[in-house]
Amino acid sequence: MNIAYCYPENLPSKMARSVQVVNTCRALAEKVEQVILYTPKTPFSADQIFSHYNLTCPSNLTVRFLRKSVGPVSTHKLYNFFLSTALKRDDPDVVFSRHLQTAEYLLKSSVPLLYEVHELFSEKKNASERDKVIEKMVLENAAGIIFISQGLQTALNKVFTLSQYQKVVPSGARVLDNFIEKKYEKGKINRFVYIGTTRYSWKGVDVLIQALDYLPENYCLEIVGVLDGQFLKQQKVKDLMQSGRLVSKGHMPSAKIFEFMLGVDLAVIPNSARDRISAHFTSPLKLIEALGAGVPVVVSDLPSIREIVSEKEAFLVQPDDPLALAAGIRQAFEGVDVRVRRARNGWQRSKEFSWQKRADKIVELARTVFSEKNKTL
Repeated sequence: MNIAYCYPENLPSKMARSVQVVNTCRALAEKVEQVILYTPKTPFSADQIFSHYNLTCPSNLTVRFLRKSVGPVSTHKLYNFFLSTALKRDDPDVVFSRHLQTAEYLLKSSVPLLYEVHELFSEKKNASERDKVIEKMVLENAAGIIFISQGLQTALNKVFTLSQYQKVVPSGARVLDNFIEKKYEKGKINRFVYIGTTRYSWKGVDVLIQALDYLPENYCLEIVGVLDGQFLKQQKVKDLMQSGRLVSKGHMPSAKIFEFMLGVDLAVIPNSARDRISAHFTSPLKLIEALGAGVPVVVSDLPSIREIVSEKEAFLVQPDDPLALAAGIRQAFEGVDVRVRRARNGWQRSKEFSWQKRADKIVELARTVFSEKNKTL
């Protein structure tokens, strides 16, 4: 089977979704005869793109660089035009995309389309009527639908008439071959980390910062990612950074994240319950990455999070409550035995979310829709 992955964004990038795309393509290449990744032209070669994520590009994975810009103007229409020509030449069995505009264009092709859903566009405040029309068209005409979470699948099936060929395929992550227990020295600085963007309110970073008010002075929060301007303007944040209780490490290249995780005492994923994306739709990449690295985790008790972990693998706390979050963080640091046990269970659980497991599910659905297409010919 030949699978074409259509991704109209530049690679490499700082976006978490680029990590998913590159790792998914590489894992798919281990399962099928050929994978072709269509991405906009870039100064980087295919090998350089994959090495940016600490990966090698398999021999049966071809990267096709398509033109997307004219001078300073970048447009999906140009990418789609060249994509159409490339698909006719390469003749894949199935096309795959997570981009709504590209997916709409791919519906014009005779090749079965797998569309991966990460959100419900029509719920967005800035969604145009055209966005809503396109979303309905893609969701109701794609040969197969991949959902990032069970909550998203449930929600969309209530709104749209979808293909019967559906599958929930969560985010993936690298998983340690063997569990490594984190050696925690009592009495030192209790360092816990948040990794990811601080731009979106549903990530719960504001609650995490507030939780420091309820923690002893020797508890320190490290944010791996660029601290958004909304926080940098706050006097409280400035004071915490001045005292050393809040450290902003800035952006960290994807290739270094896993190695960094191996030295982390505790990871916190404080998602908010106030947004459906957070509560029901998301499949947090950084949560699965932490589990795969054997890191203990404190997480918001939300349906989306419970699709990945339970009390056996994580410290679950009431969302949007800084006092409850602080209590969960203290419990994780003070309960050595329970922390190690849950970290080990989390590592075991993460094996179900490896990139290889993710590729298995995608290939299974791809073979199904390809087989159904051939039956109708």
